Amino acid sequence: MKLSRIKQENYVDWKTFYWTYQYILAEQYYLPRLKLWGVEIEKKKILDIGCGDGGFTSAFGKAGGFCTGVEIREFNWKPSDNVNYIVQDIYKDTSIEKIGDDYDLILLRDVIEHIPISQKKQFLRSIIKFGNQKTNILITFPPFYSPFGLHQQTLLKSSLRKLPYLSLLSDTLLFPLLNLFKEDKKAITNLLEIRDSRMTIYAFDQLINEIGLTISKEEYFLIRPSHEIRYGWKMKKFNKKPLKGLRELITLGTCYLLTNAKNKL
Repeated sequence: MKLSRIKQENYVDWKTFYWTYQYILAEQYYLPRLKLWGVEIEKKKILDIGCGDGGFTSAFGKAGGFCTGVEIREFNWKPSDNVNYIVQDIYKDTSIEKIGDDYDLILLRDVIEHIPISQKKQFLRSIIKFGNQKTNILITFPPFYSPFGLHQQTLLKSSLRKLPYLSLLSDTLLFPLLNLFKEDKKAITNLLEIRDSRMTIYAFDQLINEIGLTISKEEYFLIRPSHEIRYGWKMKKFNKKPLKGLRELITLGTCYLLTNAKNKL
């Protein structure tokens, strides 16, 4: 499978570039992958939680799904076929009334690593109410202790963005380094959010077991599909789950298809 390479300089602004990147990622990788796994999209109800600019959601709408994209704030979304965007806090009692329920597929693409550790269990329990016992849930995230698990490649502006394993540094080393390279307060705040919300493979396995979700399919990437699209690095997957002692350090991305059969709604 070859994914299209795009470059930011070929787009009028970051928003257009990022929307296109999200769309290609869904269209060329995740939609074919879900089809291979037997997950139907056409005429199915699809909920994308943490949809951002909506490029990923739009690809699912174009593929024939009836999609709802949800965010905590307005993103000035452009109209897309079969997609309705909503600003809503999913923790609120009114969320089902506004978002609906009985979705066939729920998407959480690179969202769980932004949820504070103390809220992750509540967050996943909250999304279950939007589905049913046959609902599939697609979750992806970069493990925190992987080379770029701190999201430095997107959050930082200096050459530090290319430096791997910043997540392994203690505060006494990390903050002076960020200041030395003149990173601004916003970037540092965003890094702190990722650090305080860190998601590891081990913690994720524990979390879904506690909640009663079941892994139907799983993938572990040495190089993620997103890296091929944005940086031109050829995507590489591990043939099986990496060894426990190494998986947190060498896995740049994960992809899980979960089922909700154990939870009665």
